[in-house]
Amino acid sequence: MNIQLQLPKDINSVNLRDFQKFQKVVADNPEVNNDFLEVKMLQIFAGLTYKEVQLLPVGTFDDVMRYMTVLFESKTPLIRRFTMTGTDGVDVEFGFIPNLDKMTMGEYIDLNNYLEDADSLNKAMAVLYRPIHPSYKNKTNYRISSYEGTEFFSELMKDMPLGIALGAKVFFYRLGMKLSRLIMNSFQRQLEAQDNNLSEEEKSRLIKSIDGIRSSTLLLEDRLSILTKQPYSQYTKL
Repeated sequence: MNIQLQLPKDINSVNLRDFQKFQKVVADNPEVNNDFLEVKMLQIFAGLTYKEVQLLPVGTFDDVMRYMTVLFESKTPLIRRFTMTGTDGVDVEFGFIPNLDKMTMGEYIDLNNYLEDADSLNKAMAVLYRPIHPSYKNKTNYRISSYEGTEFFSELMKDMPLGIALGAKVFFYRLGMKLSRLIMNSFQRQLEAQDNNLSEEEKSRLIKSIDGIRSSTLLLEDRLSILTKQPYSQYTKL
């Protein structure tokens, strides 16, 4: 049987939809061994049937898994602009939120909720990336469309390049860690500078705030550590 292997050439040749599909397999099968997950990887990312995977020579199978390991350990920098073909066949250029300081509470709340789960990562991307105004096509600075929820673009975002999605997620987590540390340090300096002038109640409130931000920062660090290891390499043979 002649088996045609069509492997992704890089991490951006993999779409977010397949990432979510594989993550669901992992979540639904916590007790299975790596052999099962490796077969599922080739079915999802190389388009092979179960029978075709079983017929691969052992040497070829191991070579493919090494290749996939290297591919999914690729660095994923933040990409601010990218183009995809919309459902109407027209190319749409999307841009990352130009100024996160001006993010609305609605955007921020939705983003935090959607980033938690791989199943909703496409919705998170529909918050972070929106169509660029046509007048900004060839300019460094740009303006994106107003946020009106994720209904219009969340399904399309399932087809976005995986590397861009992971890069945006890593960037947002790192930014969150940086802001958390700045706020925590500010509260700490305030506590030290005004220690003698603060009531016990005010001290207690500041200490609780510092502890809460510290816990939040540790949680972000943990999520970032897991994400930057890339969620595929742990399931591949070396």
